[in-house]
Amino acid sequence: MGPNILLYFVKYPTPGKVKTRLAKTVGDEEAAKLYSDLAEKNLRVIASLYQRNICDLVIVYDPPERSEDIKRWLSLSCEYLPQCGEGLSERLTHAFHKAFQMGGKGVMALGSDTLGLTTDIIQQGFEALHSNDVVVGPAEDGGYYLIGLNHFQPKLFEGVPWSTNEVLPQTYKIINSLRLSYQTLCQLEDLDVMKPSIEIF
Repeated sequence: MGPNILLYFVKYPTPGKVKTRLAKTVGDEEAAKLYSDLAEKNLRVIASLYQRNICDLVIVYDPPERSEDIKRWLSLSCEYLPQCGEGLSERLTHAFHKAFQMGGKGVMALGSDTLGLTTDIIQQGFEALHSNDVVVGPAEDGGYYLIGLNHFQPKLFEGVPWSTNEVLPQTYKIINSLRLSYQTLCQLEDLDVMKPSIEIF
């Protein structure tokens, strides 16, 4: 693995198991299809960097037992790692630990349900880690779509109230309490509710 490692978190698009908030307005099947389309689009953005050797890619997938289905669905030749742990705190901690064990110097985790992702944003994130301990990509809902580290920092994921609008404020509190330097990227939106402005393609 090279110095830049991108951890791409994905869920297999099983109707009723993904984007449950979105499904309340569009139904389980449509929500799964929208998520699947967006995850594939974002993977194409990431793959262009991976194929130019700007970063190595690890697809961190859930559920673990759908390993072969995930590989068939995404069909990219890269590292695949099952998500391990009960909640998101444990899953992020495990994936970052593995990436640093693989030799990563700048490691970023990215969600697969973000609208408006570009190669520039990802490159800016890796560049920020040359001179900062942490990089954060804030989401409109008070969470984040991207987080990156240049050293393993498991405390960054402890006690975070996931799926609330307190994720980002709490993360900044932890960053400050650990006296880490950080840079914030542009704010993007997650695919959580259906809006007229939403365009996957």
